Amino acid sequence: MAIELRREQKEFRDISLTFTPNPITGDLTILRDERAINNAVKNCILISINEVPFQRDFGSTIPELLFEMCDEITAGQVEDEVRRSINFNEPRVEIQRLIVEPRPDENAFFCYIKYNIVGYDEVFIIQEILRPTR
Repeated sequence: MAIELRREQKEFRDISLTFTPNPITGDLTILRDERAINNAVKNCILISINEVPFQRDFGSTIPELLFEMCDEITAGQVEDEVRRSINFNEPRVEIQRLIVEPRPDENAFFCYIKYNIVGYDEVFIIQEILRPTR
């Protein structure tokens, strides 16, 4: 008689920040598991500190860094801030690899984040172009 062991995976849920209603039910769109975590990681990076009410420490200084010179030095600062922000704000994620490359012709930074969710075996990747928006 063999006993089958299974690891119980956690379920993650979040609402979509687009606030678009579900066309069938009219409820807000729910993001689940990997999509919810992926969205949370992006929010950690793209939201400025002090922008979220009652969570003054949530976010990063990346929106401000995007207005600096687009060079290797600023890319290093952006990389450090991405790492700090994710480690501080998103404990469900472990960063495996992080690359930030300046793209001076586009006045932007290419950000590559390879991570896994704690308790999951799968590896996830975010590729984002960070550029100033104001």
